[in-house]
Amino acid sequence: MDTLKVLEKQSGFMRLLVYLYENGEKPLTDILDNTDIPVHQLYSSIDKAKELGLVNTRVDPKKYPPRNLVSLTPKGMRLSKKIMEMLEILG
Repeated sequence: MDTLKVLEKQSGFMRLLVYLYENGEKPLTDILDNTDIPVHQLYSSIDKAKELGLVNTRVDPKKYPPRNLVSLTPKGMRLSKKIMEMLEILG
């Protein structure tokens, strides 16, 4: 139950998971540009998702300047799929 309470406080959390589910690994700048998640909520959501084992972050050294990339873990993919199913039910 504590996990649910934590997630309820993260307003950008679900939007982050859905965006990554639909778009795959993305740089932070793309997530900011293509979602309505404010910067502070995005960083907080990423930190919480990492803590829960739902996302991974890495630096892409091929780009200059290096970009921070965010992707779903297998656990994050499973949860995101369930969220998408719930959204489909809700219409």
